[in-house]
Amino acid sequence: MRIPPLTLRYKLLDFLYKVYPEAVEELTILEVFYEYHKAEDIKKQLQYLTDAGYIDQKKIPFRLGSRRKIVQYKIAPKGIDLLNGIIQDRAVPVPEEE
Repeated sequence: MRIPPLTLRYKLLDFLYKVYPEAVEELTILEVFYEYHKAEDIKKQLQYLTDAGYIDQKKIPFRLGSRRKIVQYKIAPKGIDLLNGIIQDRAVPVPEEE
């Protein structure tokens, strides 16, 4: 089963909202969503949400002297506003509450 990218955007935001105020490593996000999505698709949608200002991305050095970085994501205030219905974006459809 493959979920459309727009729905994936909402699901990623919702996941980060549920763990807020904590940041989550990219690898953890990939592990949570890999069953229904390709890693490449998840990374593209995370980048979209970052570019749109809905989530913040932070790159932390893996260890001293290493070029490798750990990428963490955290929902931004704009992303919280989107989920709470204060702002709207047709590219990130938020389901209506029942």
